[in-house]
Amino acid sequence: MRQNIAFTTARRHFLRGEFAQSIADFNTALKQGMNPECIHTPLGLAQLKHGDFADAVESFNCALALDQGNDRLYFLRGITYMNLDDPDTAVDDFDDAIELNGRRGASRVARYLALRSLGKDEEAREDMEAALALGDVEVELFIREYCIAPAMQHWALELFDVGRGGKGWKLWRRHSTSTH
Repeated sequence: MRQNIAFTTARRHFLRGEFAQSIADFNTALKQGMNPECIHTPLGLAQLKHGDFADAVESFNCALALDQGNDRLYFLRGITYMNLDDPDTAVDDFDDAIELNGRRGASRVARYLALRSLGKDEEAREDMEAALALGDVEVELFIREYCIAPAMQHWALELFDVGRGGKGWKLWRRHSTSTH
């Protein structure tokens, strides 16, 4: 019973934005023997949101060891690597996420940012075009949810000016409003 209480409390703290307490409670639930498959992903998210990027990578590694076919886990670990300013490793994770589920636009946007930070503009452009075609990513939400570290925020601000001269942002907005 205590396991469920710690887990429930951790989720409640997470929803309130109390990430340090959420992390502590998830760790308590894990120590009390709760199923690791239920804990590592939300623990990694709390660590990501709290800025504990190295710990978040470790949590996502544990989650991936239990569920290697989960594209969202590769995406989240890639996002964490981007926040660690390691775009090379992030691209590998985004590649895996897209290979597993090519219909998730957020993975394409994230790989776009990683490739742009590496100076691979043509590859990046292809990802942005694919993301625009999918039309399932809200720029503001993406930035708020995943761009924690200053380096990641710097690259994410480019999403408002994709394609220079604002063309990309206008295209993004036009595309996202026409598909909803």
